[in-house]
Amino acid sequence: MTDIPQHIAELVAAGHKIEAIRLLREATGLGLADAKSIIDAVGSGAPVPAHVLQQLEARAAATAAEDLPPDVLAAAAAGNRIEAIKLLREQRGLGLKEAKDLLDRVVPVPAGAKKGCLLPLLFGCLVGWATLVAVGGA
Repeated sequence: MTDIPQHIAELVAAGHKIEAIRLLREATGLGLADAKSIIDAVGSGAPVPAHVLQQLEARAAATAAEDLPPDVLAAAAAGNRIEAIKLLREQRGLGLKEAKDLLDRVVPVPAGAKKGCLLPLLFGCLVGWATLVAVGGA
């Protein structure tokens, strides 16, 4: 089940509170009383609390990590995120954004890591394009 909050909401709406409590406890490790109070609140129309959503997202990311091919994980762990995204796109047939988003969820960029800047690349492309136009027009 990839969208646990949605599944929990559906179970509550269908009157299956015990199943919703069980699923929430399995997904988050919450105690019975905490899970029951959250499910009761959801049953009254309140959203799932933010800290619980974070736990559910972490579980989803961990599950997704188990599903990623070893070479994708190895490339990401080595700091070669572009190669990891390329491999993920080839192996899963994902688009660029989907592959990047999945990798970012499963193997987040470390907090202190420097994110690259695309400006030099874009500038180089623009200069190359302008040169082609100038040469082609001459």
